[in-house]
Formats: sequence, C-alpha cells, structure tokens
Amino acid sequence: MDMTKQPPRRPTNTSMLGIVSLARLTDKARAHRANTIGEHLYGENSGLDKIVLDFLGVSHDDFADAAQRMDDAELCDWLRETYPKTEEEIQAYNNELLTWEPFDEASRQRLEDRLEKFNADPDKVKTMLQSMELDDWGCYRDTDLNQRPPRSPYNSDVAGIYGGSRMGDKARAAKADKLNDYIYDCPIDKVILDFLNISADDFQDAAYHNVNDIELGDWVLEHTDRTQDEISGLNEALSQKGPENDEQRAIFNITLKRVAPDRTDITTWFDLLDLDDAHAYNLG
Repeated sequence: MDMTKQPPRRPTNTSMLGIVSLARLTDKARAHRANTIGEHLYGENSGLDKIVLDFLGVSHDDFADAAQRMDDAELCDWLRETYPKTEEEIQAYNNELLTWEPFDEASRQRLEDRLEKFNADPDKVKTMLQSMELDDWGCYRDTDLNQRPPRSPYNSDVAGIYGGSRMGDKARAAKADKLNDYIYDCPIDKVILDFLNISADDFQDAAYHNVNDIELGDWVLEHTDRTQDEISGLNEALSQKGPENDEQRAIFNITLKRVAPDRTDITTWFDLLDLDDAHAYNLG
C-alpha cells in the first residue's frame, strides 16, 4: 500500500478478528516494509500502534514481517493461533479504545485544529480514534491531478477491479475541481460502472467518503452482485481493449504519436493511458 496516496484503513475498522485498529496496523506495517508509509508512523513511534501491539503481545518487527508475507486472512490465522485472545478480552480492549478521549493538551489541541480545518461537527468527533479518522479523511479526500496522475488502470486494489483505484482518484479530483485534463465517468469508467450497476454519482460519493482502497472496495462489493469470477472476466476484457472503430483508432493514433511515436507495440487503451500519464508528468 502506498500511503503517500491513501491512508491506512480507519482506526475504527474491525474487519480483522473483530479487533479495533488491527486492519490499520496491518496497512501501516506493509507500507513500512515497502518504504511507502509517507508521513505516517509505525510501531514504537505510534501511540496507537503500541496499544494494538501490546494487546496482541507481538513485537512491531515480528508483526511487520508477518504482514509482509501474508494476506489479511493468513495474518488473522497466524494471530489467532500464535497470540490467541478471548472474546471478552477483545470486547474490553475495543471498548477502551473506542471511548479513548484526548488525554493531554497536545491531543486536545490536535482535535480542535482538525475540527476547525475540516469544518467538522464537534458533537460527532470527540474521541482519539474519531480525531485520527477525521485527519485521514480530510488529508486525502481532495485528490489533486494537477500534481500527479491517477493510478494506473492496471491497479486493482479496489475490489480487485482494473481501473477501480484510477476511477476513485478521478472521482475525488472531480469533486475537488482538480481533475486537470482527466475525465471522470469516461468511456472506460462507464464500462466498469455499468458492469457493477453502480451510478457515477454513487461511486463518487463513496470514493469521497472512503479514501482507503480496501474500504472503498468493500463498499463496491456490498453494492454489486458481481462475483469474483465475473470481475476477473471484466479485467481480462478491459486489459485487452483497444480501438474498435475508425474514430477510436484515429484518437488512439494521435495520442500515441504525441506521447511515444516510436512505439509500435502499444495496442490497448490501458497501455496508452500509462504512457500518456508518464509523458504528461515527466515520469520517464
């Protein structure tokens, strides 16, 4: 996970073993190992991480090693077997974290600053975890495609769908009026959204409120009846899709001539989009 482009999962997320902040810790551990953690802190340098790790009884290095090797399901199995917790222990831990309020002047000031910066309702954001969640959302909700391109169409981090992360980036940028020359709900977006039976407006709203790919993907899968096999079929079709008529072929060739005139191996829209992004932002 590249946490320069998205935050870890919400601190209140309990999708892994029903344990508050375990999913968040997992995302940060993987980003820590991949050197893509950005300005976030991991392990002993993070107060919340230390609480979760102490509850689990595992060191930050051992947890990061395991998170790097395993997917979520495998990691949960490993924790369940190696560091077992009872339902009563998990419930008590969750209750303590979910009601954890700012405990010193610095944490109280951070909360006040975030409430003011993001114009949030102080009656709805009171706890430490709510404060962190507000900060994550506020810092990542406005994608600026004047500064960087949307992610590659080959990125499938949102619900396993090619183009999902890219579409999410464009949806947020459109809402922030920072699309640059990109188009949200472009022809490829329409193919994906029609396949999912999700409207462009609904997806945009979901992308805006779910700035983490995994959580956006969970929303998508909750709102479509498509199976993983069907999604795999869509990915295959999208990745092989090229111009289908003279008008599309003319547009394709004009763009290819502009960005990579010597390339004769480019035949699909996905490959052309990646080339165009690299050319526009001087990414080499």
